[in-house]
Amino acid sequence: MNMKPKTNTKQRKAREWRLVHLTIAGKYLNPERITETVGILPDSRGKLGEFYRKNRKSKQGFWSLEGGPTTWRIETQMKRILQKISPAKNKLRKLIEEDKTIRQVYLKIAFAPPRDVPNACYCFDAELINEFTSMGIDIALSIQIIERWEKIFADVEAKTSKRRRRGQRVGKK
Repeated sequence: MNMKPKTNTKQRKAREWRLVHLTIAGKYLNPERITETVGILPDSRGKLGEFYRKNRKSKQGFWSLEGGPTTWRIETQMKRILQKISPAKNKLRKLIEEDKTIRQVYLKIAFAPPRDVPNACYCFDAELINEFTSMGIDIALSIQIIERWEKIFADVEAKTSKRRRRGQRVGKK
């Protein structure tokens, strides 16, 4: 007897997210130099010690391109990044080889499989991967487990709420 899954494939895919971004980084890297050399504006960038998020200071210089919305397929995001960098492919390769402030160059592929999938399988096109690695770009995978993140955030929220309640009681005295 075949059992129907609780959700259809489209609903399951909607709960899955994927993020691809290209990052060039190094402690003393100047992101403006990367932009000037390759002629591509980054989606995010920062110098050592600069604020790049609310109250976060950058621990190194970085220049980054994003692949697109987290609902897009991994391959689509990778192709979008390649589209952005292909006019400057040779300049980028040369920069990666010669700039001594560059310590890391990687394409980060982060994804969270759908909740109800116990064993997610992803296959990456060899030619697409080769496009990046031939320029000296490493590939990094980051697999996120949604249930673990939810537990971490719930624990943090519980601690924060407990501190607030404790502070309110102290303030009332």
